[in-house]
Amino acid sequence: MTNGVDSRGGAPLEGVKVLEVGTVIMAPYAGKVLRDLGADVIKAEPPGGDIGRRIGILGPQGTSVLAMNLNAGKRSIVVDAQSPEGRHEMEALIGWADIVLTNTLPARRRRFGLDWEQVRAANPQAILVTGQGFASDSAHADTPAYDDIIQAASGLADTYRLRDGEPCYSPYVVADKVCGMTMAQSALAALHRRALDGEGCWVDVPMVDTMAAFTLVEHMGGSTFAPPDGPVGWSRVLAPEHRPHPTRDGWVCVMPYTDANWRRFCELIDRPDYLTHPQVATNRDRSADPTLYEQILAEYAATRTCARIEEECAARGIPAHRVTRVDDLVDGPYLGGRPVLTHARHTDEGDYVHVSGPAVFHGHDRPGPADSAMLDGDRAAILAMLDLDGPPHTAPPGGGR
Repeated sequence: MTNGVDSRGGAPLEGVKVLEVGTVIMAPYAGKVLRDLGADVIKAEPPGGDIGRRIGILGPQGTSVLAMNLNAGKRSIVVDAQSPEGRHEMEALIGWADIVLTNTLPARRRRFGLDWEQVRAANPQAILVTGQGFASDSAHADTPAYDDIIQAASGLADTYRLRDGEPCYSPYVVADKVCGMTMAQSALAALHRRALDGEGCWVDVPMVDTMAAFTLVEHMGGSTFAPPDGPVGWSRVLAPEHRPHPTRDGWVCVMPYTDANWRRFCELIDRPDYLTHPQVATNRDRSADPTLYEQILAEYAATRTCARIEEECAARGIPAHRVTRVDDLVDGPYLGGRPVLTHARHTDEGDYVHVSGPAVFHGHDRPGPADSAMLDGDRAAILAMLDLDGPPHTAPPGGGR
């Protein structure tokens, strides 16, 4: 018994076989999510490899940061899917897989043997999960789209206009990662469905649709109704003042969100008059026009240190936390002790911090850090497993991992 939970061992997706035919982040991120849950993931790459191996910050031996984390624990084989030998290898890999992940465009999928008709012919029980900018059955199906394009097309970039007066991109590849998680989530749902009816299926995850749905959960606003009865957007999060506030030694988020929180906060700052003020008396008032609310929080924060704010708020059950610098996440007081960030040693690149999946399945094993797949490094073992044989492909200079 561990923490009151039976220790059954084995990772949650132990025995699940995943073929990943993807580039850069979206499909590789979906593959990473499934590998972190214990799946066996084979990454099939074109000659020259996934360009994600060569972009961004590189290690001393040329392995990109993306590859070190996205490809950790996967196996790699180069497949030239436009050659007869490569098509045969791809068909064999599809026949092996439970789940096939790809973010190649529909026209290219057809050339590579990765459209649903060809996948189903090779393996009727396979689950094909496709992800690209626009829906596979739309007029824009083969339009190239990267994260910034999706932020622009889905309305996500426009939410910054609603707040700041002009659109902006989020400072991280939010669309690729949200859509990658959606691909993984959809694959697992289809896997459950297959356990019930024994049939494979095709799941399409259009990025614009996914990110529009992601954005509109709170920002549909008055357009929720027909006809619309108000503007789009949620005023509480779109107020320009809605941001961390400077303290005497840093920045902090103070969030007396519920009316009970607000009452205790007003007691803390000795302002009982705010409990009846029409702009801040209730949660509804504070959300409708957060200007005064945020001003009050800013004035409170400016007179104190982060530590004092956290101490005062914790004593009263008011949510508050200093802004943690990205630089400090790895060895910080919380994440520094969590399995999501693990100090590991890469065979080629030396010591590094491995970013693992955040979910903890109590009573089940957790896959540990592993080297990122070397380009075509598992070719011989994979072909032997598939009862195939073939020569190795040559890795490009500086892109071997």
